[in-house]
Amino acid sequence: MTPAAPLLVQGVAFSAAALAGVALGVAADAYRALRRAAAPGPWVGHALDGAFVVCVLPVAAAGLLAANWGEARLYPLAGLGTGAALYLGLGSPVLLPAETWACRAALRAVGAVLRAATWPLRALVTAAQSRLRRAGPTAGPPGSTSAP
Repeated sequence: MTPAAPLLVQGVAFSAAALAGVALGVAADAYRALRRAAAPGPWVGHALDGAFVVCVLPVAAAGLLAANWGEARLYPLAGLGTGAALYLGLGSPVLLPAETWACRAALRAVGAVLRAATWPLRALVTAAQSRLRRAGPTAGPPGSTSAP
């Protein structure tokens, strides 16, 4: 084996880890767009953060495992960070506004579908509430002193 072969293997491992870093950057960007569009409360936000970490850690581990071929090395970890930093520095400023717009549009579409699907139930509830308001207060049982 020539001396250049291990260097080539390390370059491939670094590149694979950098691509995994770009994928993690895209996932983080999509999550930021979703958080901006949905604006969840603090408890829901913390739960979403935890779910994001649980989903992203296996992707990072798989990317590092694929890049290292099972060996523990530092340069693929540097490649992972480099790929994520490059995406977040160069791609994110361009794609984040489009991703946020797409998330808001998707949330509006889901809301419209839910409103259309629950329209009959909401109409029944509204009709029942207006009927109860028109009926006025009810009298108590005969012989009670609560009736006017």
